Amino acid sequence: MFAALPLTSIVSAVAGAKARQLRRDAILLGFVCLMVLMATAALFSAFALFVAETYGLMNGLLAAAGLAVLLSVLALLVRSLLRRRARHRMSVAMASNASALAVSSASSAIARNKTTAIVAGLLIGAVAGAMVRPERN
Repeated sequence: MFAALPLTSIVSAVAGAKARQLRRDAILLGFVCLMVLMATAALFSAFALFVAETYGLMNGLLAAAGLAVLLSVLALLVRSLLRRRARHRMSVAMASNASALAVSSASSAIARNKTTAIVAGLLIGAVAGAMVRPERN
């Protein structure tokens, strides 16, 4: 009889450790978010009180609300920019994958039908050359 590797216990221990780490990270992230929320509320309150001392209570509250809306719009613009960049990177990656697939399929087509591929290449080259050549009057 041979000794089997305790692969399942190793995988289980790693998965348990990963789950505990994710749980700790989630708790820490929740705590950080709560602290950021409290700090933001305190800063908005201080801003509202500062404006209220000079221009009145209603103007102070409206100024704090306007600042909140302005910062929200700014955050949405940053998120939109980041999403657009991510989509652009994804489309570039997809285009490079598609071009690599096209090259590999074209090379396999050339390997199977060499005469047809050579004639098609010459024809495409002639058409491209005619399109690029300047017109002479």
